[in-house]
Amino acid sequence: MAEMGLTPTDRWHLLGKHACHHVDSADFVETREFNETALTHPEWGTLGVPSDAGGPDARWCRHCEQTIDDMQSRRYNAVVDLKALVPYRDVSWRMVDCEGDCSWCGKADSATQYNEDLDETVCPACAQQYNDPWIEVENPPETDRRREKPTDEVDPIRYTYYTGNAERPPDEPSPSESLKRARQRAADERRPYVEVKIKGKYADVICDIAGTGYRFTPAAIEQIESLQADQKDTTDADPDHKSYVMTDIGPRGTHVQTTTLFPEDARRHADDLAAIAADPANWQ
Repeated sequence: MAEMGLTPTDRWHLLGKHACHHVDSADFVETREFNETALTHPEWGTLGVPSDAGGPDARWCRHCEQTIDDMQSRRYNAVVDLKALVPYRDVSWRMVDCEGDCSWCGKADSATQYNEDLDETVCPACAQQYNDPWIEVENPPETDRRREKPTDEVDPIRYTYYTGNAERPPDEPSPSESLKRARQRAADERRPYVEVKIKGKYADVICDIAGTGYRFTPAAIEQIESLQADQKDTTDADPDHKSYVMTDIGPRGTHVQTTTLFPEDARRHADDLAAIAADPANWQ
């Protein structure tokens, strides 16, 4: 299970896979399981800290609090998206041997709750939130509308275009369709979409799998975040790069954007993202 630790300064930090980088492991005076459901206020839904450890001012460190907020956002979006596709409500969850990280929120080593109708194994907090009657969609479905996930890789729609003073090299063929049409075709054909926008010295990359009807798994998001971090490190070390690389992964886990890369770096980055997006094992 995910764990948490308390420092002498009365700050709680996540440990293990979600470990906070702002504290050394030797600094902890106490560690325990990160029991999110037990720490969540039953009425307000806010996350607190253990009342039996630390002083009256004990609280989460800001970095770990943001990590937990990200988990909770992924959880909420996963629940809403699934409820828009299936009729099952107030389902029964049974405990199973841990199957690794939660496939909805990404919490480490916490997938212990399984439901047969949903065919999902998630953490206790996600299972609890799915059964929350206050989280509902407009016009709930009467039948299960989920699509069968492909077993083979799905080639993304790729599109590269030039804006501003940027010019397409003479040996590079022009697209056979418009940008709008390429984006629409990805949705119509249920394929991932990868775009490179070359603006001159810099370029932006977009990767989107919303058209497939799925979102990236937490494991895939980790891979993408690692790629984005590598791009930041590369540009930070290059004195010719005078701007700042911006990265974003949309809250629904379908849209990825990395901006202000050198054009050749952007092309390589797009290839890496396309490889992740093409593999249905990275969808959920």
